[in-house]
Amino acid sequence: MTLLMQLVYAREAYTRLLEAVLDEPVIVTRRSDLASAIAKRPSLVIVDQDLLDQVEDLVEGLTVIAISDGTLATTIDTLLSHRWVAHLVSESLLATPLARANFELTRERLTHGPEYHMVGGASVGRVALLTHSCRRDARLERLREFFASRDLPSRMIDATHDVAEELVTNALYDAPAEAGYFKRPVTRTASVELPPEHACEISYGIDGVSAFVRVRDPFGSLTRSRLISVLDRCNRNGVSLDESRGGAGLGLWRVFSCASRVAITVIPGRLTDVLVWVDRQKRRASAKNIDAVQLFFPPEVELDGALGRFAADHDFDLIDDSFTAVG
Repeated sequence: MTLLMQLVYAREAYTRLLEAVLDEPVIVTRRSDLASAIAKRPSLVIVDQDLLDQVEDLVEGLTVIAISDGTLATTIDTLLSHRWVAHLVSESLLATPLARANFELTRERLTHGPEYHMVGGASVGRVALLTHSCRRDARLERLREFFASRDLPSRMIDATHDVAEELVTNALYDAPAEAGYFKRPVTRTASVELPPEHACEISYGIDGVSAFVRVRDPFGSLTRSRLISVLDRCNRNGVSLDESRGGAGLGLWRVFSCASRVAITVIPGRLTDVLVWVDRQKRRASAKNIDAVQLFFPPEVELDGALGRFAADHDFDLIDDSFTAVG
């Protein structure tokens, strides 16, 4: 693809790292130079977290990636206080080979839209559709067996299992309830069955040096404000069940605590796609660090009453070819 301008406004330590990661970045070190650089409509504006307040009046309509300290608490606070920021990467990620791939995949995703997948083309794994809650445990056991056969450490296998369990449960119970497909919330201990055209898709595998879990549902009922609200409450008050969603508040917090990187795409009424990577270098969940969060949500003010409304009669195209399914 044609190289698009990538504008960097950050402290010198970050700019040195970004010069090694990005192709021909435009480095701006003074706010007085920002306006003229932004007038050229860069494809990405990469900003030091401490400088976000300086750019807020200049970056409307642009994609901003904030560089953070990598703590989950700071990540949540930034997403809450700067609602125009949808992407964060940690300082520690910039110093790894994953950084270049992350920026390249993000740029491609922003260019081509939801049909472009954030999983690398050389990935291998499995994919399945789930319609019945009674099959959830068997699928999760197969996930464990898959990752064990790739000699992943038990810590990583436990993390991917926890992520998959929470995301699949959300897709089978909470997403259809919030979208209005179920007339009322269903307890997570009840048996539920969805028709095949409304199934959730789970895929999992190895993406380079990382394990990934991806769950997609055709309801598109998750909102950015809901996501950040749940994470913020858990961060400030400790983890507790969110009874209004059958426990999904706890689930989202556990997912982010286990993850090294997270990418979420929502098309209201049609698709929620949650992709989670777990790296070998990921510290224990109790450390609560995360290397990247990327949120592809539409502006909620532009949804014109469609927010959370189940619009899809079917979505057989959920399965994609973003990786090679084996075994």
